[in-house]
Amino acid sequence: MSSSGKYNQNRKRQDGLSVERYIIIHKGEGCVKIWNRKLGLAALAAVMTGALLSGCSKDNAANEGNHESADTGKEITLEMMTFSHTNWPYKENWPIYKYLKEETGISFKVQPVMSDYTTTMNLAISSGEIPDLMMVNSLNAANTHGASGAFVDYFEHLDQMPNYKKFLDDHPEVKAAILSPEGKNYFMPLYGLEQQSRRSWLYRDDIFKKHNLTPPTTYDELYTVAKKLKELYPDSFPIAVFNGLSPLVNMAPAFNTNSSYYYDFEKNEWRYGPTEDNYKKMVEYMNKFYAEGLVAPDFMAHKRKQFNDLLLQNKSFIASDYIGIMDELPLMLGDASSEFSLDYMVPPIGTPDGKSHNVFAGLQSDGFAVASNSKERDRLLQYLDFLFSPEGIELATWGREGETFTTENGVRTFNDDYKEFGDLRTKTGIATVGAHLVLDMTAYESMYSPKMREAMKIAPDHETKPQPRLAYTNEENEVLSMVGETVKKFHEEQIAKFILGQKPMDEWDTYVQEVNKLGVQQVLDVHQSAYERTQKFLNEAK
Repeated sequence: MSSSGKYNQNRKRQDGLSVERYIIIHKGEGCVKIWNRKLGLAALAAVMTGALLSGCSKDNAANEGNHESADTGKEITLEMMTFSHTNWPYKENWPIYKYLKEETGISFKVQPVMSDYTTTMNLAISSGEIPDLMMVNSLNAANTHGASGAFVDYFEHLDQMPNYKKFLDDHPEVKAAILSPEGKNYFMPLYGLEQQSRRSWLYRDDIFKKHNLTPPTTYDELYTVAKKLKELYPDSFPIAVFNGLSPLVNMAPAFNTNSSYYYDFEKNEWRYGPTEDNYKKMVEYMNKFYAEGLVAPDFMAHKRKQFNDLLLQNKSFIASDYIGIMDELPLMLGDASSEFSLDYMVPPIGTPDGKSHNVFAGLQSDGFAVASNSKERDRLLQYLDFLFSPEGIELATWGREGETFTTENGVRTFNDDYKEFGDLRTKTGIATVGAHLVLDMTAYESMYSPKMREAMKIAPDHETKPQPRLAYTNEENEVLSMVGETVKKFHEEQIAKFILGQKPMDEWDTYVQEVNKLGVQQVLDVHQSAYERTQKFLNEAK
């Protein structure tokens, strides 16, 4: 290489496809150290060319403000605030953070928050003592605080984040879901784990086989088989549902409707599901299930534990929940797990125009935000960009070869210490919030049961298209928080009364008129405006 640049290679992967450490490029009076511990050769050439063309003069550095230039010649410790899950609480000695430090030179002083994250997050931001990196639990929160100057707009720094830029180019649906009302980006999404959080219908296939029952394909069949199970197990509530009216969220696609405001992709318009005739039919089924003891009398008050207990104690046999419980619930039984089996059930259809679909929300609601006043902003941006690179995704997904996994004949296998996905998360920190941005979920298939693996293949064919995730202006948020909440409260109160038999179904039309008067159309207009604005930003970016 000529005297205008020098390349330092410390280590090379066996496949010869990438090199590690960093590149030092000299030009004029200044120099820049471009970090990438495993930079693909094509990207390496592009980075070197771009740096040589742009130069690295003091004037250019000055244009970046008061932030220090990224220098990975030194190791640094930064502050990070993130969730701490009750099932796999944060541990300071998790290996995943050691691996990330080895690759990036960055370690974190983590502030783990077990509960009431929103309050803790808001207090940190309002105090001005914002950690360098923090998990934000909603797009709206990121946009609100970002617009006030608390967070970095990633779009202003895409030239420093080629991997993130490529990810957004390759995933336009993700880009559409992370914009602010002004078309900025304060929220860096998590991608991958939502696949294990997909909703599904499940059934006790062992009980069905024992009694020669067939999984239902329609709601009439669901009612019939639930009645039969009630006869066989008189003290049971065959259909397990819990947590208020949330079961209606996943039931709605079977009736070709939605449990809230939604975009109808076929009609290209925004609609409000809870006033539609098909929604009424769904409520009628729930009223029927309730009246005949096919769901628990207090199901609306049930939480996760009561729901789990019904299934584990042979009190319920059909359920709508996250697909992951197929493997999680048997583990709770320990040695008795051989007497318990759940399997995926294709969603039953409720109306002739209904769809055999579960709701798929798409992206998780959580994402990373970088404090705008961080003295190591550029280092953080490079760190986050690394997590979008093939090498970063591989590291965050698998960990370190020889420590968390082995490779034989080209096939990777997690070590015997990690029999279950939960073991891997608890013992290594892999796939926990704060330790990744993108995960390759196919890596964990070996930890699934055969039924779970099959279900993960089938499930995507029975899912709704994710609804648009929109960003709202302050004025729009005011409508949503006042008019929208008024509508929601009234709707939930009335639907609960219909289901519990406290209000006759022949008063449905009156309910529709009353809820519409509260401002349904105002809220629909807000969604339409935000949707059009998002589409405009996306079209302009093409």
